[in-house]
This record gives sequence, structure tokens and C-alpha cells, in this order.
Amino acid sequence: MTFSSKLKCLSIVIPAFNEEDAIGTTITRCLAARDYIKHKTGLEHIEIIVVNDGSTDRTSEIAGSFADITLVNFETNQGYGAAIKYGFEISTGDLLGFLDGDGTCEPRFFSSMCKVLIETPADILTGSRMHRKSKMPIVRRIGNFFYAQLMTFFSSCKVKDTASGMRVIRRTLLKELYPLPDGLHFTPAMTCRALLKDTVIFKEIEMPYHERQGISKLCVFKDGLRFLFAITEISLTYRPLNFFGRTGILLIFLAVLYGVGPLYSKFIHNILPDSSIYRLLTVNTLIIGGLTLLSIGIVAERIATSLNGNKRIYTRLERFLLATFSIKKMLFTGPVLIILGIMLNTGPLIDYLTTLHISYHWGYVFTGALLVLSGLQLSALGIFERLIETVVKEIKSNG
Repeated sequence: MTFSSKLKCLSIVIPAFNEEDAIGTTITRCLAARDYIKHKTGLEHIEIIVVNDGSTDRTSEIAGSFADITLVNFETNQGYGAAIKYGFEISTGDLLGFLDGDGTCEPRFFSSMCKVLIETPADILTGSRMHRKSKMPIVRRIGNFFYAQLMTFFSSCKVKDTASGMRVIRRTLLKELYPLPDGLHFTPAMTCRALLKDTVIFKEIEMPYHERQGISKLCVFKDGLRFLFAITEISLTYRPLNFFGRTGILLIFLAVLYGVGPLYSKFIHNILPDSSIYRLLTVNTLIIGGLTLLSIGIVAERIATSLNGNKRIYTRLERFLLATFSIKKMLFTGPVLIILGIMLNTGPLIDYLTTLHISYHWGYVFTGALLVLSGLQLSALGIFERLIETVVKEIKSNG
């Protein structure tokens, strides 16, 4: 079945910064692959755009020796992502592809990638380097595995390679993916946005990956941090509840596990030794911390949904959290917990005011404090949700 029979042209953008050792070979292989790609896909035209990103070596000279390409020269280095974005801007293709200019990617593989976009409803396809035959260095392989797991956690979508330098996307998808950064973190940011957009269909397939020619421009530590910050920032912008909700539930779950012992001792043997106070302090901290993170996630989710202007397809966990922590339930549950906490501590409070001593067991004060703090947290969440709802309605009514 063909989903995109009207697609006619593939634009291949090659960003290059000081790639004199490999740029000639890369361009030659791309030119040689054009007929093969057209034959395999039915595309009518393949254009090749090389963006020389302010190179100080012979990259521009070598690229300029080829007649059947478009060469753009930046006077100064503007960044890997900036080069690709400019290439997209001046391109004419229905499909937009790019590959690194370091000789690691096989241009003929664009045929397999384009066929996926032609024959399926996929919007973006990346070539995965995370397989046994890949020549990726072990340090980068470990880093990519970590980022893939992190992005899978944030998006709830399985991904193997977040920073592949070879991919094809539909031109119509650009508006969904932008804005994207100018630096080397362009690719993980693109992957992250694609995975977090419910309107985007993301796919990846294993691709051949060779050893690079020349010196790598990637700084493992500095660029690794940029990758991490880009993934985290985009994920928390689009799906804050996914992270904060899971983390909050984890803390509450740990609190329950850690508090089982003292609760069993109290309700079964009616004994709560003083040594349990430190354990229960930890339990209280975990519960309040969990509720705080849940509150942040739910409020941020309401704001993100309103600002991003798209209807999210929520996971079961997210639907459960949004239903459980609704405005009505929080504005009811919060005050009830506060009242219960105050009632539980009424006796100790009267005891202290009349005798300056408390004869009640410290467990009463402890539990009452937890109820009051939890109630305050939930009440604040309900108020914030109500405020957000009111503001959103006001903005919509004013056009």
C-alpha cells in the first residue's frame, strides 16, 4: 500500500565542518547513489546540498570541485543544527534527508528510508546505529544507550538511537518539530520532539554505520550535557506529568514500603517504639515529597496542554492521575485531611496548653502533622488547578 505517491523529490543536506578527509568521498557516494535511490523508490529527483559550516580547512575547496551539487558557505561556524536547518530552508524536496559528512553513513541506504515514508504513514525515520555490526565507538554507544533509555522513560515510546546523523522527514513535518537548536544537540532534540508529539509518527530502522574519517567534533562530556539538557527540557515542556507523576508515585510507594513495619507493630501488637520515629520521619518526608512532585506535574501538565495547543493522548497512568487529582476532589480531600489532622491533635494541644506537657504518644502528633501537611498540599493543588482553568477560559474568551 502506498501512502505518499505524490512524493517526487528527496533533498539530502550534508553539514560539514572541517571534514576535508571525508567530504569528497561522502559527496561522491551521494552522487553515485542517486540513480539507485530513484530506481528503488520511484522518486524523480535527488538534490544534494552541502553546507560548509565555516570550515578552516579544505572542506569548501573540495566540495566546490563538484558541479552537480548546491554548495553553501558560512563565513563563521554556526553549528551543526544551524547548517542542517539552512539546508532545509533552501531545499525543494518533498522529503528532507541529511547525513553526516564524516563518511560514517551509507547514502544508498536513503532508498530503504524513503520507501518506509512512501509506503507507510510514518512522518520521520531515523537510521539506528545501535546494533552489533555498527562501528560506533564504545563510549558513544554507552552514551546513546543512556539517552535512549531516558527518552523512552519520558515519552513512553521505545527508541534505540536518539542522536542518529542520518534521517529522512516529510517537509510538512518541520512546523511540528521547530524550534530546534543550532548545535550538535539538534538530533536528540528532534527525536525528543517527534516522540512527544502525538500527531507525529516516528520510526527507526537499523542502518550501516562505518568508522569516521578525520577527527570527531563531538566532545563527549560537554555535548553529552547538552544532549541531556535538551532531552530533559523538551520532555518536561511537553509531558511534565509523565516524569513528575512517575517520580511522585515512586516516592509514595517507597514510603508505604518503609512504613509497613511500624504500622504492623502498632495495629497488630499496639506497640510503636520510640526508635521508629526516625523511620516515620523518612516516611513523612517521602509522602510529602511525592505529593509535591505530583502537584508540580499536574499543574505543569495543565499549563503545557494549554500552551502547546494540542490534545494529548494520555497513558493509563496519566489518565488515572488527572482523574484522581481533579479540582473537585482536591478541594474536597484537602480540607478534610486538614480537619482530621487538627482533630487528631486536639487532645495533645489541649494537654499542652493546660499542663505545658503532652501525655499523648508522639505518634498522634506525628500522624496529625502528616494529615495537615498533605491536606495543605492537596488544597493548594486544587486552588492552582482552578486558577489555571479560569485563566485558560479567560484567554479563550478574549480570542
